[in-house]
Amino acid sequence: MVAKVVKKEQYSSFLCSIFSCGMMKKRTFAPMNIPSIFNCSNDMALAAHVRQYLPPKRIQCMERDLAELARVWEDTRFAGPWGWSLATKQRYKQMGIPVEALPSDEWLEEVRRLSSRQFACGYIKGLLAELSDSRLLGGEMRWCDRSIFDDAAFSPSKSMSPTPTDRCPRLRLTDVLASNFEGQTGRSQFIFKSPWSSSGRGVFVAEVGGRMSTAPCRGGELLIGDLPRSAAKRLQGFLSAQGGFAMDRFYADKVLDFAMEFFIHDDHAVEFLGYSVFATGEHGAYGYNYVESQDALLRRIAVDTALLDRLIAHHQAYLAKTAYRGPVGIDMLKTADGNVHPCLEINFRLNMGILALLLHERYGSTATVDLTPRRGQGFQAKLEQGKFFLQMNA
Repeated sequence: MVAKVVKKEQYSSFLCSIFSCGMMKKRTFAPMNIPSIFNCSNDMALAAHVRQYLPPKRIQCMERDLAELARVWEDTRFAGPWGWSLATKQRYKQMGIPVEALPSDEWLEEVRRLSSRQFACGYIKGLLAELSDSRLLGGEMRWCDRSIFDDAAFSPSKSMSPTPTDRCPRLRLTDVLASNFEGQTGRSQFIFKSPWSSSGRGVFVAEVGGRMSTAPCRGGELLIGDLPRSAAKRLQGFLSAQGGFAMDRFYADKVLDFAMEFFIHDDHAVEFLGYSVFATGEHGAYGYNYVESQDALLRRIAVDTALLDRLIAHHQAYLAKTAYRGPVGIDMLKTADGNVHPCLEINFRLNMGILALLLHERYGSTATVDLTPRRGQGFQAKLEQGKFFLQMNA
């Protein structure tokens, strides 16, 4: 369950403490309140890494229509923005919040690093090595960046003008795939993800085989393992725009999406808030969260509680070492054979799972509530008979 509510006046001193630790420079903060905002574009703002960020029009519409969702966490320990970035800081400055009450750029840089899927790819390797449990999946999850370009094999000749192929070393993606599934034959499905994105954006699934082929890219060609050209183009875009991408096996036998929710206190204590269970579309787009008791959610998860407890303890121990303070959600999945992927990604921000915990605390499991205004067109957030969901009204 979510722990006791912390009022706004208490939260201001909490902000002072978290923003002056870890990557932060020591300084004095004014005792004031920071308004809560639903900036669901924050992951995209992290990717852009600029102070003045304008999200796509559809996301602007979502943030405008669902702005009143912030009332759910406004008077709790989670008061403040949905997520932190340079753009969030700039937005607060434009609202008149003094810079002394806002996190430093150094702290925001650390939040950006932790929020990248590159961090999650590194984290899961250590987790699997330490826990060493055959029921845990994720061994094929890895990060791919420009280091997988074979620069030496395609260096331009000094005596010749560079050709397009010379200027664009081939991507040894086939080698990466082969190392993941050594000894396997036939086609396999992979899921590819950009470093920063949310709710299914920047994520796609593609079938990959073992046959070599090439696809054009800027200045040359991309060497791939029988990967559709459209997929190769998207990966090239991830590399160009964000410096890399995460890849993992696509678990077609997935039967459940769930998450573990945490809160990192200013004294480094990591509180386990509870489980959340949610539904997604085919490629990760958000569907809804169950708003139920922890006992009910555990019945849905139906995984050995001893294994879950080990995962909680491992997550807590690692999160305590970070400079971040605030809410964290770790997304997981369960397959038909009962195995668990313990870390699909880590959200160092508020998320729909924590929102579902707060809604259950406030309304229980059977209420029907319009959380944002009814609209003939646009987005609306609703709580209806044990489910929290967002809907787009045409």
